[in-house]
Amino acid sequence: MMHTLKDIAVFFDESEAGRRILDTAARLAGSQNSHLIAITTTRYTGALVADGFARGEAIAEVIQQRQALMHTHLIRAGQYLATVANRYGITAELRVIPYGDLDVETGLRSLYCDLLVVSHPDAPGVPFPWSSASVLQRTGNPILIVPRSWGTRPVARRITVGWNASRQARRAVADALPLLIAAESVNLLSIDPEHEAEEHEPEPGADMALYLARHGVRVDVQRIRSDGKPTAEVLVSHAAEVNSDLIVFGAYSRLRISEAILGGVSRTLLAEVPLPLFVSR
Repeated sequence: MMHTLKDIAVFFDESEAGRRILDTAARLAGSQNSHLIAITTTRYTGALVADGFARGEAIAEVIQQRQALMHTHLIRAGQYLATVANRYGITAELRVIPYGDLDVETGLRSLYCDLLVVSHPDAPGVPFPWSSASVLQRTGNPILIVPRSWGTRPVARRITVGWNASRQARRAVADALPLLIAAESVNLLSIDPEHEAEEHEPEPGADMALYLARHGVRVDVQRIRSDGKPTAEVLVSHAAEVNSDLIVFGAYSRLRISEAILGGVSRTLLAEVPLPLFVSR
């Protein structure tokens, strides 16, 4: 059976950063034969001081000006979407979320997709306020977070999986399986597995590697020691050494109180986003 991501959603706008993340998502959709759901918000232009003194006919003029700006914004967004859809040979649709309506709209509109793509930091096109952790909790959708510094480089050809045998790590592997199958290489990385021996099988990573191999994943198991360095630092350093263009991990695999006390791999990675991250929970 063919494993692919059927629906990929992306937040974007007509800015340069917004067009880049749209292109990244569209390229991924093309490689996965996915339908692309491109989501943008109605732009918040901010109220001018003069607008607050508008009276009579001037009120209607202010409203018309703002509606014109919003209309132009949405037309451009639709044009950019049509261009990338044609470039990568995919089907696509445009969805619009009112600015500031995160609680209802984001949950509803991103719920029915296999992956949500955003850029970092200050992800263009997202509602206010935005938080990847919040969306993970609210929707359960995995998120692909791409740093702006990544530019137009490919994503998900060489993947490092942070593996600690937790429920969250297992869920991340399952959610990322279509990408893992399509990847050129996959590193299943266990850091200090002896510290979590009760979670791991007798040979850490061996059973998961066998599972992945049965699905056609080209996987290599590696176990390394942190030597006292933060786990997030070790994970990122290893991913860079093997030229990975994606890190897959399960968010908050420890108790949340432990995350707060120990600093937390999830919190560090989500704050810094040193490489493209596939995050599941």
